[in-house]
Amino acid sequence: MKLQHILAGADESEAGRQAVRSAIDLARRADARVTVVHAVPVMAMAVAATTTGGYDFAGAEIQSPAIEELRQWIGSDLRARSEPPPVELAIVSGIPGMEIRRLADQREADLVVLGRKRRSQFARLILGDTAGLVARHSQIPCLIVPANSGSLGRMLVAIDDSNNGMLVLAKAASFAQATGITLKVLTVEPGSDDRATPGESAGKSRARQVREILSHHGMEAALPAVEMRRGAIVPEILAALGASGSDLLAIGYHRRGLPGVIEAGSTGRRLVHTAPCAVLTIPL
Repeated sequence: MKLQHILAGADESEAGRQAVRSAIDLARRADARVTVVHAVPVMAMAVAATTTGGYDFAGAEIQSPAIEELRQWIGSDLRARSEPPPVELAIVSGIPGMEIRRLADQREADLVVLGRKRRSQFARLILGDTAGLVARHSQIPCLIVPANSGSLGRMLVAIDDSNNGMLVLAKAASFAQATGITLKVLTVEPGSDDRATPGESAGKSRARQVREILSHHGMEAALPAVEMRRGAIVPEILAALGASGSDLLAIGYHRRGLPGVIEAGSTGRRLVHTAPCAVLTIPL
């Protein structure tokens, strides 16, 4: 995946602010630009203000205390950084999840960054979830970050041995290459005995595929070993996250479907809500 334009969804919550901070940090690493989008409950309106020198929003004719506060703290954060990326502020109206995805398509963004708010399963069922809605319908990868997640440096890529698994790895490797993030590869075989390991031939075949993909992305010098586990998929991935100290999990994510916990059996959705770190969803 190329990484030239990052779109971040922002609101007044700490998770929303973290989404913007993470987008700016990744854009600085990848030499990309950022669009910060804020959804407001008013009639159709679309206002965009391009920054000057990376942080000047003075040209935006937006009369709103919330927008003014957003502009001020983004500008303050950019001024504290050396060589900040270009940033623009976009204001849209409507259902946040739908409008953010629509704007990402219109602006041809390469990545959407969203904050993850802690909600009960019941709240997700009744109210829905903006990050989940965007990820379910987005055709590009989405990075979902919890509040106060900090800068991202180590990624765990969870794959299976299918073509989709190799697609996830290729996208994650491209993302890691663009941002300077190190990665580790994990595969989990379903089974009741979590002490068992996959067969030697299967393990060698998978390791060979991983090497080929990472070599194709110019990562020969940092080829990771493939960690293999057996057991319940979600608990094993969470355990591997804890053991590796990774601050980012990359997974495949099936598009479409209903919101909330109606599809509680979805591995991707369970991980988005339970992982203790940021999650990069690769659309399948």
